[in-house]
Amino acid sequence: MKRFAPILVLGLVGLAMAGWLHFRPTAQQAALRTRQLATEGLAAYLAERFAGERALVIANPFTQRPGLAKGIYAQEQAGVHGVQRGFGNKIKLEAVVFPELKAEALQAPQTIEIDPASPTPLSFLVAEDAFDKLLQAHPDCTLVVSLIGLPWALDRVAAWQAHSPVKFGLLFPDLRMLGGPEAVRQAVHQGKLAAFVLHRPGAPPEQASWAKDARAEFERRFILVTPQNVDEIVATYPQWFQPVKR
Repeated sequence: MKRFAPILVLGLVGLAMAGWLHFRPTAQQAALRTRQLATEGLAAYLAERFAGERALVIANPFTQRPGLAKGIYAQEQAGVHGVQRGFGNKIKLEAVVFPELKAEALQAPQTIEIDPASPTPLSFLVAEDAFDKLLQAHPDCTLVVSLIGLPWALDRVAAWQAHSPVKFGLLFPDLRMLGGPEAVRQAVHQGKLAAFVLHRPGAPPEQASWAKDARAEFERRFILVTPQNVDEIVATYPQWFQPVKR
């Protein structure tokens, strides 16, 4: 029971989503509520484990620029709102912050090689020191929830090193960047990677009817990886953790 206790929080924080659960949404509405559910579940777990800490949410820097499709802004808002709901009053969300982009990401994006298989393309576009600069500006924050993954040059990120007290919660990360299954297990067990959410294989389509219970719906659609189950997940889905060639 203890293993699943943090997810039980979803039964409470998910009540705000009750109005969504009884109609068939459009594709965009379905995508937004699914993203909110994912971040809410992640944040609820972190709130149970790290109550009293201060946190940053790292979000898509392109949403600070005009001209994007409305759905991109809405997607970011849904993710942030889920984190806020999941944290509740247990974790202080100090700020939603936006990492600096590489100069070429704005001036000549076609020159940047982006792995088309990566679920976090912004990993290749953010400046190597972008995360560290954000944390230096918020020195009291020891928890980071990234909605955009981790920087590609992860070995150069000071906050990722063992001496840093900062820990990360990730939404749909590209785990190959960590360096392989053992590196993922080590990051989780040593506390650097506090938790992350993955899509559950065989999950129903986003527009499928939802269960009335938010906890059940989360578990039907996602896998929350924590120190308690990371060994099992790595053994069950080894293909998710193979390192990418650099």
